[in-house]
Amino acid sequence: MTAVVQSFYAIFPILAYMGLGFFLKKKGYMKGNSASEMNRLVFNIFLPLSIFQNIYTTDLRSNFDVKIAAFVTVTSIAAFIILSAVVPRYEHDETVIPVVIQAIHKANYNLLAIPIVSSFITGDLGMTAVLMAVITPIVNTCSSLVFEKYTGKSTSRKQKLMKILKNPLVLSSLLGMAFNLLSIPLPKFIMSGVVKSLSSMATPIALLALGSTFDFSSLGKFKRQLAAISLGKLIVMPAVIVTLAIICGIRGADLLAIVVFSGSPAAVNTYSTAVSMGGNEELAGQAVVLTSSLSVITLFMILSAIGLMGMY
Repeated sequence: MTAVVQSFYAIFPILAYMGLGFFLKKKGYMKGNSASEMNRLVFNIFLPLSIFQNIYTTDLRSNFDVKIAAFVTVTSIAAFIILSAVVPRYEHDETVIPVVIQAIHKANYNLLAIPIVSSFITGDLGMTAVLMAVITPIVNTCSSLVFEKYTGKSTSRKQKLMKILKNPLVLSSLLGMAFNLLSIPLPKFIMSGVVKSLSSMATPIALLALGSTFDFSSLGKFKRQLAAISLGKLIVMPAVIVTLAIICGIRGADLLAIVVFSGSPAAVNTYSTAVSMGGNEELAGQAVVLTSSLSVITLFMILSAIGLMGMY
């Protein structure tokens, strides 16, 4: 019961913010292109600052486990390669392909990992926080790659590489790791007074904007894609990755972190990224809403199963 309650507590704010955004749009408080402008702020300012802060303030040295980091890196890249090969076989709309791949591949790890893992483990959370620094650059680089391939203009490989490196999410990940590993000090009044405050705005604003664009009629429009995203993100990915983790002998807090890494809902910035990089924003928004709702059930089932097997 603790698992389902904690999962609900962690996911409820996502649903609440989206619901508020939907309500504000219906009442006329959000009009015209307000959602688009909000997403530009999220993608270019608030979210990069949030990513930088999370990585910069994480203790990368004390709890770093090469085995866990390698496992997450390999499985994340392998999943992306498989999705990149399979999805285009069934989808032909170039604005839909990157959204489906990203929605399945990119999870809400940064938001859900610590609340869920800490509800089961008291004390040392293992690699839970450190994995943010491993996962964030990988998934954001993969996201940039797939969007550049399908929605970017035809350019040389060098130009595409430069665009990926200039992507705010990738750049902030790399800067966060560089500042952290090089122990570059930043004034407390900047980190606590400015960066932390602006970072905290990323998720609420992104979700308000997402909720304001939600249209229930679109669930039928994209039912095939949403079914594939939900199945892949919430069932197939965790079933395969968690099973491999157990076989590799990963247990305790690290196993719980991998459950969240593989089985949490589509990242809230899935919608913001689609808006900013030319993907089908309608489908991206529906994917976040649906997977966030269903993940309360699926995460409970997975966490209960590994709990019954005594693995955390």
